[in-house]
Amino acid sequence: MRNVAVLDIGKTNVKVALMQEGTLAELAVVSRPNTVRPGPPWPHFDLEGHWAFFLHHLSAFHRTHGVDAISVTAHGASAVLLDRACLLAVPMLDYEHHGPHDLAEAYAALRPPFTKTGSPRLPMGLNLGAQLHWQLSIDPDLRNRLAHVVTYPQYWGFRLTAELACDLSSLGCHTDLWNPWAGDFSGLWTSWA
Repeated sequence: MRNVAVLDIGKTNVKVALMQEGTLAELAVVSRPNTVRPGPPWPHFDLEGHWAFFLHHLSAFHRTHGVDAISVTAHGASAVLLDRACLLAVPMLDYEHHGPHDLAEAYAALRPPFTKTGSPRLPMGLNLGAQLHWQLSIDPDLRNRLAHVVTYPQYWGFRLTAELACDLSSLGCHTDLWNPWAGDFSGLWTSWA
C-alpha cells in the first residue's frame, strides 16, 4: 500500500491528510485556520504560513508512516501571481474581497460571453478574470512585474516540484479565462496585453 498526502486548501481551513491508497484509511490529519490577512495591499492568504505548515507535517508524516505521493486540492477561481524569479508579484487576493466588484462595469465590457467560456458572472472576485482585471487596474506596475499566472492547486505543485504548470479544470472553474469549446484561452487574455 502507498501512502498519499493530501494538501487540502479550503477557504476556511488548510489540512494535510495522509491516506492509505486502496483502503482510503486516514492515517493522520492536521489542520489550521485559513485566516485572511487584512493587507496591504488587499486582503490576502498566508501562503508562507501554509508552506511552513505543509513542510512541517509532510516531514512528520513521512518519518512516522512514509509518504509515497502528494495530491493537492484547493478552492477554485484563484491564482497566484508570480514575477520572473517565480516569487510572489503580489499577495494572493482573497476572492471574497469586494474590490473587483468596484470595477464590475468595466470588467463586464471585457469579459467573454457565457457561450464562449461556460463561466457565469459571479460576485466579488469569484471569477478569476475579475480579480486579475481589478489587480491590474489598481496596481499599474503589476503588469511589468507579472510573469506567471498560476492557478492555485498548481501553485502548490510548483512549490513542491519547481515545475510551473496549469490545469484545465482550474482554468475552467468560472474564471472567464478558458474557452472549453476551442480548447484554448478566452479572448480576455488579449484585453490585458
